[in-house]
Parts: sequence; structure tokens; C-alpha cells
Amino acid sequence: MLASATVLAQAPLAQTPPAPVVSTNAALPPKLTGIAHVAIRVANLDASRAFYAKLGYAQPFTLTGKNGEVTEAFIKIDDRQYIELYPGDAAHAPAFLHVCFEAQNLPGLYPTYTANGIVAPPVKKAGAGNLLMAWKGPEDQTEEITEYQPGSRHSNDFGKDLGADRVSTHMVGAVVPMQDPKAAAQYFMQRMNFTNSGTREGAVLTSPPGLHDAYFGFRSSSAPERLALIFQVASAKSTLLRLQQLGIEATVRNERVLTHDPDGNLLVFTSEKL
Repeated sequence: MLASATVLAQAPLAQTPPAPVVSTNAALPPKLTGIAHVAIRVANLDASRAFYAKLGYAQPFTLTGKNGEVTEAFIKIDDRQYIELYPGDAAHAPAFLHVCFEAQNLPGLYPTYTANGIVAPPVKKAGAGNLLMAWKGPEDQTEEITEYQPGSRHSNDFGKDLGADRVSTHMVGAVVPMQDPKAAAQYFMQRMNFTNSGTREGAVLTSPPGLHDAYFGFRSSSAPERLALIFQVASAKSTLLRLQQLGIEATVRNERVLTHDPDGNLLVFTSEKL
């Protein structure tokens, strides 16, 4: 009897699984609504922040580590879109990290994606106060979907930090490097029901279902630029003039204005309806 009691005393306590998160939009149909952010690791955080500030973009908040150092800077494109900058170091070179899409009723989407073969932990509440689904996609690349929640850092900044001098007020796409671009596109079409949006200049483009201003494209990892971010503008000509006035080198190709950030990532400004 004593031995049995000892065994029971030593047995680990059963862990209570966390309660599932609930969306404030649980009554709405689950769907993706656009690109929420693109995350990149940069060589010099101050230089990158200064570059995007020159383009008219504010940094409304940051995340910091235990020593007070900035571990993540949030560059605001519009109320629902950001570029997240992570500082690099000797062990972490500048690189594309991930694209995150915004969802409506993210917990409602989760069963659909897992039924399609996505292996992901349950939806959780992330550090900034929003819902988050994160997993490893093709070629072990991080994939993310978020849903803004009341009281989060992003939601609390709605209507703020929207400079009138922003070069563009909407990011319509990201093209990222992959070893097998076609296989990556197939992954998103099969697992997340994205649509095939064709091929352009060597990039295979896909889009979330029903969206015409949110493109996720894939190009060969041997391409000159590791990452391309695509922004909508009213006029390519006036955008080129604006960049030149700011002292930013830019060129025009196929009616699109091209420039590069301090790490060599390509920024594309287009007036086309993609």
C-alpha cells in the first residue's frame, strides 16, 4: 500500500489543456482579408527605420528584450498593414522571415486548414494582443495568420500614425525566394485554397480566395533580390519624382518604379490594378 502511494505521489500531475481562444468576430464567416505584415531581419535597424521614415512611414511601437534592446520594430503602412523589422547580429544575417495574412474569425478557419493537411498548433493570443496561427510551411518557411483584437497594440493605433506623406498607403503583395516556387504555390492553393494568379517576370503568384489586392508570390532563390514588396500608388511618374526628391535612387521598368531598402530588398511601386 505504501509503495502504491509513493508511486502516485511521484506521478506527474495531469496538465489541463488551455481553453481555446475565441474571436470577437466569431459570428462572422471565417476568411482571409489581406496581408497583415511582412517580417524581415535587417543588418542595421536604425538605417532601416530611417529609410522607411523617409518614405513617410511611422513606427508606432516596438517590442523590447529583457535588457531594453529593441527586438522588433513595427513600421506602419496603413491601419491593417505593417513591415516588421527584426535586428540581425553576427549569427543572424539579413533575411526574409515570413508573410502574415489577416483573418476574420481565425479560430473558424483553423479546422479548414488542418483538414487540408496543415500541421499547426491551436490558435493562440500573441504578445501584441492579437490572435495568431503559426506553423512551418513549404521548405520549413514560417507561415502566419493573425486577427486583430480590441485592446491590442495594433487596434489601439487605428486611425493614428498615418502620415499624409506616405509614398504608398497600401501593400498589395510580397514575392519571396523559394527553392521550388511552383511547389510553394501549389502548397498554398491546396492547403489554404489560394487561387492561381499567374506568372509574372519569373514569379509564380497566388492570392487568398476572393481577394484581388493581396498577392503572395514565389521566385527562385537564385534571383538577384531576396524579397520584393509591391505597393499600390496613384501614379508611377509622380512616385518616381517623389523618390528622387527624397534622394532615393529609383528606376522605372514596365511602368513600375523600383527601389531598394538598405538590405537590398526590392520595393515596387505600381499604379496597375494587379
